[in-house]
Amino acid sequence: MGQVITEPTTDRGRATVARILDAACVLFARQGVRATTLDEIGTAAGAGRSQLYHFFADKADLVSDVVRFQVDRVLSAVQPSFDDVNTATDLRAWGADAIRAHASSDDPIRCPIGSLVYELDRSDDGPARATLKAGFGRWEQVIADAFHRVADDGGLLPGTDPTVLAAGLLAAYQGGMLLADVCGDVEPLRHALDTALAAALGPPPRRKRARPKSTAQ
Repeated sequence: MGQVITEPTTDRGRATVARILDAACVLFARQGVRATTLDEIGTAAGAGRSQLYHFFADKADLVSDVVRFQVDRVLSAVQPSFDDVNTATDLRAWGADAIRAHASSDDPIRCPIGSLVYELDRSDDGPARATLKAGFGRWEQVIADAFHRVADDGGLLPGTDPTVLAAGLLAAYQGGMLLADVCGDVEPLRHALDTALAAALGPPPRRKRARPKSTAQ
């Protein structure tokens, strides 16, 4: 659970906090952080104002906890796929799977935590921005660990730095999703990931063309 001012001690309390955070995540994604009021969050969560202020000091406190909640949710989703990456082939498969998942989904091509960057005020949301920055750092480390395993397997291009490559891949992923969302097309994300992976692994191996079968005379 996040840094709520009063930690719930019962299953009912924990369920209430979870509903509040879930509702806030949905509303922030739909209409933005600034445009969303505490009353709207409470109504969507089925929680009264007294419950909101029992668990959260104010909206800024809730926003910070939502960011932490989203970071944990995203990392719990992406980490298993990177934990399975040990070779260059695994890394290329991860890229293909990421594109396939976004292409087959009806949801907007958008990162739940990346989209928060532009919603947080630099002065008023300091703790939330710090949480977001730390979340990206954790994500980058997960990718770097995968790159180090690929390097140990001999899969990276000579002279490349797994840590730098991880930062580049995460930046390509975030930027690619932004452009894909604007364009309504997954291709910008595909190009961004292909370019980042090529910088780490080199161009993908060409598929051998099957020879046409000769017809017996």
